[in-house]
Amino acid sequence: MSTPPPLVSESQQLTERWSATLPFPMARRIDDGALVFWHSPKRLTLWLLAFNPSEDGDPLARLADLRAGASSDGFDATEEQRGGVLRFAYRLREDGEDDRQPAFYGFAVGPDGSHIFLSAYFDSEEQVEDARSMWRSLTWSDQPAT
Repeated sequence: MSTPPPLVSESQQLTERWSATLPFPMARRIDDGALVFWHSPKRLTLWLLAFNPSEDGDPLARLADLRAGASSDGFDATEEQRGGVLRFAYRLREDGEDDRQPAFYGFAVGPDGSHIFLSAYFDSEEQVEDARSMWRSLTWSDQPAT
């Protein structure tokens, strides 16, 4: 039997400027260029991708592009602004033969036009709140992490 991966703490530095707070300790790996956090017993998986600032650095334009690229089948769309970060999220039912609930897709756009894309997959509808919590915790800093 293999040893389960170690769990990392809730506080995570994602990039030089982006950080987040996990809803609870989770395992962490890099998979296909994405940072992945997962918790097997809770059956929650979070995929995160970081994108550099847009050419013009305009966060409103970046958010508009992300919103325009969202699936037309999405539902439960939410937009928020807090701490200089613009946020957009929605849910999406995806084809599958498992018990997965509709996915949660979220974007957080920093003042420099950079953004984090979060996709969350889970089996229990209550876990959408864990995904939302992670999305809302995405924080951009004007001082690079040391």
